[in-house]
Amino acid sequence: MKKKITIISIIAAVALVLILFLPIPHGSYDDGGTRVYTALTYKIVKWNRMVSVYNDDGVMVCIDIYNDTSVYWFPDNFKSVDELWEVEMRTDK
Repeated sequence: MKKKITIISIIAAVALVLILFLPIPHGSYDDGGTRVYTALTYKIVKWNRMVSVYNDDGVMVCIDIYNDTSVYWFPDNFKSVDELWEVEMRTDK
């Protein structure tokens, strides 16, 4: 009886870890190829986004590619990619 309870406890613990930490891919965006992987406790964003670069006069000089990988933990993992982009640009400057 005790062995059966131990096995059920181990299976339940493994299932809980998988549910909380297994990332699920959500495809790529048309902003240059940004990929998002989401779990219940975190979100991984592989940024590959085209960014316009402006000079001091406000004239667009060129288009640059922003490549980075960011991990957002709970509760930020429930934000949209646009909200996370604003956070990324604030911390990147």
